[in-house]
Amino acid sequence: MTRRQLIRSALTALALGPPVERMATGGAAAVDDRDRFGGWTGKRFQATGFFRVEEDDRWWLVTPEGNAFLSFGVNHLHPNWWNQEYNREAWKARLGLSDLEGPEFRTALRGWFLETCQEYGFNSAGVHTGLPVLNHPRPAIPYMQPIPFVDIPHWRTEIPDDNFLDVFDDDFGRRCDRLAREAAAPAKDDPFLLGYAMTDCPLLTEEDCRERPDVIGGARRPSRIGWPRRLRNLGPRSPGKAAYVETVREIYRGEINDFNVTYGTQFDSFAALASAERWRPRTDLSNGNETRDNIEFLKRVVAKYYQAARDAIMRHDPNHLFVGDKINANTDSLDTVLPVTSRFTDLVFYQMYARYEVQKPGLDRWSKLADKPLINGDSAFTMITETMPRPYGPIADSLKERAEWTTEFFRSAFARPDFVGWHYCGLIDGSNRVEGKRERQHSGLLDGYGEPYPALKEALTMCADKIYSIASGRL
Repeated sequence: MTRRQLIRSALTALALGPPVERMATGGAAAVDDRDRFGGWTGKRFQATGFFRVEEDDRWWLVTPEGNAFLSFGVNHLHPNWWNQEYNREAWKARLGLSDLEGPEFRTALRGWFLETCQEYGFNSAGVHTGLPVLNHPRPAIPYMQPIPFVDIPHWRTEIPDDNFLDVFDDDFGRRCDRLAREAAAPAKDDPFLLGYAMTDCPLLTEEDCRERPDVIGGARRPSRIGWPRRLRNLGPRSPGKAAYVETVREIYRGEINDFNVTYGTQFDSFAALASAERWRPRTDLSNGNETRDNIEFLKRVVAKYYQAARDAIMRHDPNHLFVGDKINANTDSLDTVLPVTSRFTDLVFYQMYARYEVQKPGLDRWSKLADKPLINGDSAFTMITETMPRPYGPIADSLKERAEWTTEFFRSAFARPDFVGWHYCGLIDGSNRVEGKRERQHSGLLDGYGEPYPALKEALTMCADKIYSIASGRL
């Protein structure tokens, strides 16, 4: 049977219903102890028909059928990465296609993706996944639905100041409702939906926004303005400016002279501050009081943002988890806003590229700050190659070391009672031969032609096979 016939056979099987779909989500372990969502039937909870969280000797995700679930997902199913000039012919041959366009390509890519998830033991798709490809004609693996209510992700070099929306304005609430109606309402009855995420590592703190050339943030040319600077410089008719003035009035207990001492200004009242536009376009990072003021206002901004977003989603879909932004833990963002965001979310959704020993102190802190389960929504360990000179993440010296770091993190993280998910970054290499990846690259589980890295495949399949034994303390 040709590769094309095999894929068509697999896709025909997928159309037959849940018993075969169970094979697509069961992972490397025997499917006898897995439900059709990849949940572990060895630990049962109340079934509600949708994914949820529950704490019982440790935190668990719970499948719609009521079984314990830990999300081992994979990111970056971007169809264009499979259809580049350098690898197009290889994927035509691998998928048995004459052309990588249109419905036939999307169908074949979906079949290959589900087959690969089964082969490696992935039981879910992370937030960076092409859902129009994955979920057509219907979902077959648990997934996350992004709704970017604000467009301020960390990876974008240029972000207009206007993208830091005035979340206190009624227009923002209407925007949230519209986006939730478009994305959440159609999914409200979907049992395969894990939950709703928002922005990919939004720019929140000054540390997020500053120009930085490091391996996590990318080579940013100008620094970005951020919410506190954006809203405090608006005019008197802006609800965000009014919220800022109210915040600093409380901080300074109504004493405008104390405020003037901090900022070197000469306002005769807080009403005068409310009327002043573009009065302070820069932040003096050596000014401790100004930094404190911005952080306190940022927390108020984030609370308003999260409340508006969550409420909009819940109006259109009260059935699924709300996980919020994937917050950058390689900066100070998560430590800064977690006490706020955790009031609204069902779990802590973060991103951190680091070995377990580096992540552990943060995981310990965050569990104390928020009594919620944790998911690392995007991370991996990388290597420098000729076509990937600047990959994201901790750089290993060899494939063997990369596999060792991967195993170390998997076993250590899932052994924690507060850790319920890791979404691996990513599936195939996003090398500098991919359009849009010239400056920064992603190291995948397979190379750009679909050939696996054997040591990494062995490490991941062995870990996935034992995920519930690790989590339940039987290993």
